[in-house]
Amino acid sequence: MLKGIDIGGSFIKVLWEDGTKEKHYIKDIKGDRRKLLEKIKEVALSGNPEAVGVAVAGFTSVDGTVTTSPNLPQLNGVNIEELLRGVKVKVGNDVTLGAFGEWFFDHREAKVLALVSVGTGLGSGLVVEGKPFFGACGSAMEFGHHIISEGGWLCNCGRKGCWEAYCSSYGLERAYETITSQKLRDYQIVELAKKGSREALSAVEMFKEKLVLGLVNLLHILNPEVVVLGGGLIEGLKPLLGDLEKRVRSLAEPLPASCFRLHFSSAGEFLSARGALAYLMAD
Repeated sequence: MLKGIDIGGSFIKVLWEDGTKEKHYIKDIKGDRRKLLEKIKEVALSGNPEAVGVAVAGFTSVDGTVTTSPNLPQLNGVNIEELLRGVKVKVGNDVTLGAFGEWFFDHREAKVLALVSVGTGLGSGLVVEGKPFFGACGSAMEFGHHIISEGGWLCNCGRKGCWEAYCSSYGLERAYETITSQKLRDYQIVELAKKGSREALSAVEMFKEKLVLGLVNLLHILNPEVVVLGGGLIEGLKPLLGDLEKRVRSLAEPLPASCFRLHFSSAGEFLSARGALAYLMAD
């Protein structure tokens, strides 16, 4: 049986071909390279899968090597295919594979589909004519690290002003702290916003302004007909994001604005694991 796994900052999420789901907590060991790699190998190979698709957060080369993972630095330099030798493995960036899963399961009518996933960080992926777009060496679609504010907020990648620095869990937390001088976790801010807290709603509005700006850039550069939003933070904020498509259309050029549709992912937190599975199923 085929198996898709998503290596994230807090969990390794698993989706089997028969629909079985698993979550394995790794946040307490992700700083220990040896323990982390042992856990990845254990989770990936358990159950004797016929093949394993692996979605990894970060810059991942076409040969399966994680060159840089800003939110999982212990994976830097690790070749996932080598780590899991003995079983057929296909590896890719988590959101690139997530985008393929969106196309494969939900939007096969789309000629050009872009996915933006917002959680701990911000990742994006692209599918063109039914094929995931990896770029020349595997690092395409790192829109989270395109700069939308020169000299702006510090990103986890070390640069300033990246889209991720504003549109991510830590970006929302920073927005709230800027407004209130108080530190809260992203989920706490989301809950306060849902209850009508003025400060929390202001932080969400700062987040949305930057999200809209990045989406407009994406429309102008890629001209997708389907844009899918997903990820843990998007799931939490979904009730507050109903005006996004209208706002993007109002700022974008009329031609790319006229032919795109905005959707929310139906895959929830298993978005990238589902994409890794789809990547195997399509082989």
